[in-house]
Amino acid sequence: MADHTVSPQVSPRKIKKPKTIRDMFLSLAVIIVPLLLLTWLYTNNLPDYPVQAVDPAPVVAQAREEAPFPIYAPAGLPIGEGGWTVTQASWVPRGGQARAGAGVSGTDEWLWGGLDQSKIYYAVNQSDDEPRTVIQRVSRDGSPDGSSAVAGQQWERWRSPDGRTRVLVLREDTYTLTVTADAPYEGLEALASTLSTD
Repeated sequence: MADHTVSPQVSPRKIKKPKTIRDMFLSLAVIIVPLLLLTWLYTNNLPDYPVQAVDPAPVVAQAREEAPFPIYAPAGLPIGEGGWTVTQASWVPRGGQARAGAGVSGTDEWLWGGLDQSKIYYAVNQSDDEPRTVIQRVSRDGSPDGSSAVAGQQWERWRSPDGRTRVLVLREDTYTLTVTADAPYEGLEALASTLSTD
């Protein structure tokens, strides 16, 4: 009688190849190439949103009518193509709706904002809030940095902790006036010299 039993087949043992530097680079490429592709897609293909210009005249007129202090706004700036673009003008009277939905305003506050020819944003802020509060807000908890003489008046200089934002401050009895930008003091002084109550 013939024996029909099947003997188990022994599979040859797999021998692992040692990892090479080439394998490491291939693994990194599998991870890095998609990340670089995604980064390129998201940074190079974003739509270019145009700057929205605003007419500050109606807001300036309202602020000058309602404010308990004289309202300063830039005058004589070249506006439009090749000049300044006014992007913000707001007046919030005491008891009115505060900016950014922060409830009811406890102060009177005027804000003008615009981009210069180099697309650097400048802000003129005027408020009857506590001077230190206004200064700390616009300078991002900055510190004193000297003074500037503009149109016969001494303005305090303030600089943010990272050194990027600079502020000129004029303290008066009933309000604090600031000019702010991520720009040299000379640019702030030039804008401050255009401020007028007319």
